[in-house]
Amino acid sequence: LKPPWLRPSWSSDTPRAWVSRAGRASLRGEGASACRVAARMSMSTTSTSTLWGLPEKKNRASPPKCFNIASKVQKSSIEQPLSCRVHPVAILKILDAFVRRPEGAKRVIGTLLGWISEGSVVDITDSFPVVHKDAEMVLMDQDYHKQMLALRQKVSPREVVVGWFSTGMEINATSAVIHAFYCTKESQFTATAVLPGPIHLLVDTAMVGSTFGIKAYVNVQTQVAQSLLQFHEVPLRVQTSAAEKSGISQLMRARRANREATTAGLEPKDIAALDGFEGGLKELLRLFQRIREYVRAVKQGKVEGDLAVGRGLTQALCSEPIIDVQAVEQLCKNSLQDALMVVYLSNLTRTQISIAEKINSQYNVHGDA
Repeated sequence: LKPPWLRPSWSSDTPRAWVSRAGRASLRGEGASACRVAARMSMSTTSTSTLWGLPEKKNRASPPKCFNIASKVQKSSIEQPLSCRVHPVAILKILDAFVRRPEGAKRVIGTLLGWISEGSVVDITDSFPVVHKDAEMVLMDQDYHKQMLALRQKVSPREVVVGWFSTGMEINATSAVIHAFYCTKESQFTATAVLPGPIHLLVDTAMVGSTFGIKAYVNVQTQVAQSLLQFHEVPLRVQTSAAEKSGISQLMRARRANREATTAGLEPKDIAALDGFEGGLKELLRLFQRIREYVRAVKQGKVEGDLAVGRGLTQALCSEPIIDVQAVEQLCKNSLQDALMVVYLSNLTRTQISIAEKINSQYNVHGDA
């Protein structure tokens, strides 16, 4: 019998090619390399664990890919995840189109406009509805889409087609047909490295809860079945600009005024009767009063001063130049005079055009006679 360190270890299925432990430890240089190469070549059909008598490890099969119709995109540590920012104007237009939808229509669809900014962030700035009919097959007016897109790009050439929207709670079979149209060149969608396919914005107008849901999806190509569409959800947030914030605050102020008038039993005011400039000045005056009260409280020792607040106030006050009151009044007067001059010239032009039309009409009548 051989000592344990010289005994070979193999199974009945493996060829009897082995190297002893003591010999393997003593081998160096080319001899050891040759032995290892020979052992690997002779055992190419078996695993290393089987050769040395260890239990064979079972290879874990990779889990099947998800084919859910709406699953969240997994963020990669290498590639930047795609995200969307939708502006309130686009959402308001979608809701307005849903309110004005034809009788019997269950949903509205349309085109999303915007651009790609900040690497992998898609800004959805505008939208417009597209005429369609939901039957056994979706009928979509493609000419209307092209005409509306041409008119919008005359106003804002930067905005391009980034996707399409639909109202409802879920993605159905007809959504695949509409998505296929926006993937073609007929929709004038241009695929990029960041956005290879159009975005699908789903707006829930059922209002089951206190709020309505807004979700964005992208299509992911399936290698198993090319005709299978995967809609994966991407992060979405609402982004408002300064002008949009002022408009939304005006709408909220009108809603509050209507609610107060209804509660008091009075006739609600029209939104045109609300002066946005006056409301903005009142809000600015309230903010100045709060700042003055805070500064007085800090000076009197009632409130502990905050260094960040002090730096912010100093930066805000020093960012605007100090102008004399008389200069401001003179500037307002000049602006008012310019506005009155423009109104006078426009009225004069309108009067001249109407007189010229009457003279031409009379001349044509006498000429025919």
